[in-house]
Amino acid sequence: MTSKLEEWALTDRRKNQAISLRGLYETMAVQLYGQYEPTRMAYQLSRKFLRRVEAWLDCFDAEADKWSAFRSLEYLLFAGQSEFDELYRHVAENIIKPWLIDDSGADLFDPNIDNVVDDLFDKCWICPATDSLRINAFLHVSCMRSKPLRPDWHSLRELGSADRIKEFVQDNEVKYLIILEDFVGTGSQLARAVRYAATVFEGPILAVPLIICAPGHEKMQITSEKLPNVEYLPGLVLEANCLVGKEAVDGEPKLFPQLRKAMKAGYEKIRIGLRHDLDGNELGYKGTGSLVVLYSNCPNNTPPIFHCDSRTWVPLFPRSTRY
Repeated sequence: MTSKLEEWALTDRRKNQAISLRGLYETMAVQLYGQYEPTRMAYQLSRKFLRRVEAWLDCFDAEADKWSAFRSLEYLLFAGQSEFDELYRHVAENIIKPWLIDDSGADLFDPNIDNVVDDLFDKCWICPATDSLRINAFLHVSCMRSKPLRPDWHSLRELGSADRIKEFVQDNEVKYLIILEDFVGTGSQLARAVRYAATVFEGPILAVPLIICAPGHEKMQITSEKLPNVEYLPGLVLEANCLVGKEAVDGEPKLFPQLRKAMKAGYEKIRIGLRHDLDGNELGYKGTGSLVVLYSNCPNNTPPIFHCDSRTWVPLFPRSTRY
């Protein structure tokens, strides 16, 4: 039986584009997609990416939806291990260090500025907002130091003791609190973590998401403006025209109107195999519509056609849920 990719490459009017995109996806599969952790261990789906693409495309009923879905992979932002290493280095060198220098009033042109920065590091408590960000990896790659004990502030907000946190800050002479997150969609979790941190830590707080979508960016700007000791400085902001939102926006790719149709048709088929509707339906959590996949997992802000696993749907990047 001829596969859809073979059919497009051999006989379809889209032949040249299909061959070009398949070559791109084969390269991405070798260089990036093989890092996707939920498919690196035993899983019912094939670890070979193009086989998953074939099974995924077969889930769509309409030919136009199959083609739109296939083309959409060109617009995915897949953040692999090397990409995260670069984000770690970027936020350390271009965000955190300048922030520390500015706050301390140090002279950037001081010949001993490196020693000054080292002294500032000794006063930092660097923690993740949630357990999604791998704080040890960040510290190893960025060569930054932090106070001992680096719990995520989402957990501290639920289970921590404000008095114990204040005692830790005092005993360890913490002057700066830096809160990191790997990916932020709507900004709700990061905002809650930062707001709680501001109630128990009186010193300067820096909130740094490595990757953040436009809705989360707006929410964090509003949140930080209301907290006098909090500064928000993102690593990479995904603007609205990079997201497949409910309505079209200026500057978005020409494919997106057709992709919205494929997402809606796909979700109607997905929901048959679900016990309840997903928050945000075909657009992903809260309607974010982000085309982002991390090597560690696929955020639920990404449309469910890419990650949802049900009896009526085969995912391309199966999402690992922890609860």
